[in-house]
Amino acid sequence: MRTAPRLLTRTATVLALAALALLGLAQSASARPVKADTDGRPNILVVMTDDMATTDVKFMPNVRKLLAKQGTTFTDAVDSFPLCCPARATFITGQYAHNHGVKGNFNPYGWYGMKDRGNILPRWLQKSGYRTAAIGKWLNGYGALDGRGEIPKGFDTWRGLLDVSAYDYYNFVMNRDGKLKYWGDKDFASKLVEFANIEVTPNPAGVGGILGKLHEVFGNPPYTYWGAENEEDYSPDVTGQVAENIVRREGKEKDPFFVWWSPAAPHREDVSTTLLGKPGPDPRPAMRFEPDVNQLMLPEPPSFNEADISDKSSNLQDKAPLLDSDDIAQLQLDYQGRAGSLMAVDEGVGDLVKTLRNTHQLKNTTIVFLSDNGWLQGEHRIPGDKYLPYEESLRVPLIIRGPGIPKGVKRGGQVSNVDFAPTLLDIAGAKPGRTMDGVSLLPATKSKKRMPDRAIAIEALARLFENPNVPANQWDLPYTGVRTDDYTYIVWTETGEKELYDLKKDPYQLDNVVDDPAYSSVRDELAAKLTKLENCKGKACDVPE
Repeated sequence: MRTAPRLLTRTATVLALAALALLGLAQSASARPVKADTDGRPNILVVMTDDMATTDVKFMPNVRKLLAKQGTTFTDAVDSFPLCCPARATFITGQYAHNHGVKGNFNPYGWYGMKDRGNILPRWLQKSGYRTAAIGKWLNGYGALDGRGEIPKGFDTWRGLLDVSAYDYYNFVMNRDGKLKYWGDKDFASKLVEFANIEVTPNPAGVGGILGKLHEVFGNPPYTYWGAENEEDYSPDVTGQVAENIVRREGKEKDPFFVWWSPAAPHREDVSTTLLGKPGPDPRPAMRFEPDVNQLMLPEPPSFNEADISDKSSNLQDKAPLLDSDDIAQLQLDYQGRAGSLMAVDEGVGDLVKTLRNTHQLKNTTIVFLSDNGWLQGEHRIPGDKYLPYEESLRVPLIIRGPGIPKGVKRGGQVSNVDFAPTLLDIAGAKPGRTMDGVSLLPATKSKKRMPDRAIAIEALARLFENPNVPANQWDLPYTGVRTDDYTYIVWTETGEKELYDLKKDPYQLDNVVDDPAYSSVRDELAAKLTKLENCKGKACDVPE
């Protein structure tokens, strides 16, 4: 159960239901009321986690019970560019990164580098009659240019967290329809936003520029203060409560809603934990779950701390040494912290479903649960990262529950995040303002015969850090590739090196078979598909497997 401040009292519940009855808004438990001139389209609630591995669903009993058992799970959902900002840009455009233009998290990319920022999914839903709201993390860099941040077009209610305070689980700033509200230590949270300016402006000095900005804002090391740490300010709880309040309020409205809750969990906290050197798990778990997660052990699949990476590309061979005992110990702590943060999100999911039920909206609400990208935690020697074109990074959870969605169904076969916007538009009966590269998955929920049958482009179009003298994550170099149900084929842009994995025989991607004569025809076929996909647009992206 959640702590008392996050629950409606029995009296408040009775009063809320009585008010609805007096207003004539609770005539039926089947759906929220609709105007006479509307068609009863469903509400849409999206819960998007951040950097969540598909295996992390095991920490979320409410997601499994209330969403997966009551809806359809896509077991092979793939992120075309497994990095926060490009992935989120794909979610709100339905386009591959080579079309929407967000090629990275930081200047000159990020939110402020996106093409046509007002022409996005929430705006299309708003134009079609939906009331729209966003809570939590937006796209990278948001609010870091002016310390306040715009309200992106398309939202009736805006509760966006300013970067990089969005990643601090106890000290953060929220733009509430144009007015700022602070949690934790206001001064520390403000400094996080000030520091974020390094992400959205040119930094020719590389690591020197980052450290210079850090020292300018936080003073010189060693650091012994990392902001406040008040249990009631835990970010996944705070943003979850805000989302719950908005959903409850929407029960009184006549038009359908689109509410997007995007908690930071389980993303790393970055500044406090990495640059300012706070010891312990990264991220910090919700305090109430510390006893539970302290018993968890980091999984070590066959790809964990991979012994021989001589067949991998040179960027891994040169920049990813074997993990030592300290690396593994930190990964263990981080695994526990990540689990504890997701347990808090899971409570939020339970509260949202309860609120939808109590306000007679549940039966007319489609709930979508997903992550922006996956997460590597020791696989292939990577001590925590996404970006790379390997399974743990590419694959994301995707669960859809709602009216007309089959219950307890699992759909195999790959789908892509370019499909997410077309699916929501199909549910809403709304039209896009861009050419969609993906397709609606709504037919696939009804029948496995209607699953998309096509190759998927995977692409990382720029280095994670443009300046080569930034030492972190030096293995994150650009690539293009193609993924099918059976294979992943990768071409590293800067070196021309290639990798090919047989996903059926080698699901952990231990053996690069690109030079194996037995796979020469497969390699050539995938190379031909890649040629069609790497600059495709719209229907041209429908390249058969």
